[in-house]
Amino acid sequence: MESKNNIQKHAIIAGIFVTSFFPFLIFSESYFIFQCIQICDFGIFWNPIFWGILFPLFIVFLFWHTAKKINPSLNQIRYLKACTQFSFGVSSKIIIALFIIYVIGLFVNGISSVFKSQIPYQILFSILMILFLSFVLMILTFISSLIIVKASQNTQTLNQTK
Repeated sequence: MESKNNIQKHAIIAGIFVTSFFPFLIFSESYFIFQCIQICDFGIFWNPIFWGILFPLFIVFLFWHTAKKINPSLNQIRYLKACTQFSFGVSSKIIIALFIIYVIGLFVNGISSVFKSQIPYQILFSILMILFLSFVLMILTFISSLIIVKASQNTQTLNQTK
């Protein structure tokens, strides 16, 4: 039973590590919050709460849920395949979630621009922000998946030999 939950524990710890920079960047005096607002603006009060607390918790949940899904086949597949499955499972859901947040923000907030010629550039810039944030999270997810899968495979192997 212990080895079954081991990858989930490692995933939660790695998810907290990966998302620990979000609250730091959101609540410090950086311009990171303005890039997040380009994806979706929730208002002055809700922006720090969503981008600094709720979104990182969502990412930790994705880490845990994906680890739970790949846990049964962890010893049957190769190391890199397990890492790829984990990082693809998390990254694809993050990209989909960011695009859904963006579309909901477009419907709720609308597009505010003085000239109609600015609208395509605003949409392009917002999509670039989504892709940049997704790219950074994909790299961090893949690096953490290397650690998570290796640690979980080692502990499962040790538990099987006992």
